[in-house]
This record gives sequence, structure tokens and C-alpha cells, in this order.
Amino acid sequence: MNSKEAIQNYLFAERAKTNLITLSQSASVLYELKGAEKSGAKKMLKIFAGAIGQDLGLAYNTTKNQSFKDANEILEQAEGMLENEDLEDASLAISSAITKATTPAQQAWQVLSKNELI
Repeated sequence: MNSKEAIQNYLFAERAKTNLITLSQSASVLYELKGAEKSGAKKMLKIFAGAIGQDLGLAYNTTKNQSFKDANEILEQAEGMLENEDLEDASLAISSAITKATTPAQQAWQVLSKNELI
């Protein structure tokens, strides 16, 4: 991985991490909601998860880093779990997606550090 690729990987990974953490925190609120509030919140989470998935797809298409594709596949599973209100498993899946999505950042950090760019 050259420096340009490392910067791309790092930026995509950090954005994915931030968005996935926000999704995880937002999903935890579903426990407390009832009726129309819960239904509306689930719709919003689905839209947000879809946007994150699109971003992960862009990250994969741009960098060809398999970790982004893996994170997107896990996120798709988590979306189904959220829809079925399997919140505990959804939370675990989102955590796994965070791990996958941040792997490129760690790899990129090593390259950037080695080249004294950070």
C-alpha cells in the first residue's frame, strides 16, 4: 500500500467507524421505544444503515480492501436483525462490522507512520 492508498483507506475506515458507532448507539434506544415511535426509529435506522452500507461499498470499490466489503456484508445481516428486533445480536453484528471497517485504518496508519507522514 502506497501513501495515497493509505490515506484513502484511513479516511474511509475512520468515517465508517464513526458512522457504525453512531448506528450502534442509536439502535440501543430501540429497547426503550414503543408503538409508532419504535416503528419510526426502525425506519430511520434502516435508512442510516443503508447509507453506511453505500459508503462501505464506495470504500471497497475505491480501495479494493476486502475488509470494507466484509463490514458491509455484516452490516446487511445486522439490518435484518434490527428489523426483527433482535437487538442484542444486531449490536454484536455492528460491533463486528466496526472491527472489520477499522482494520484498514490500522494498516494505513502503519504505512503512514513508516513514511513519517503522521
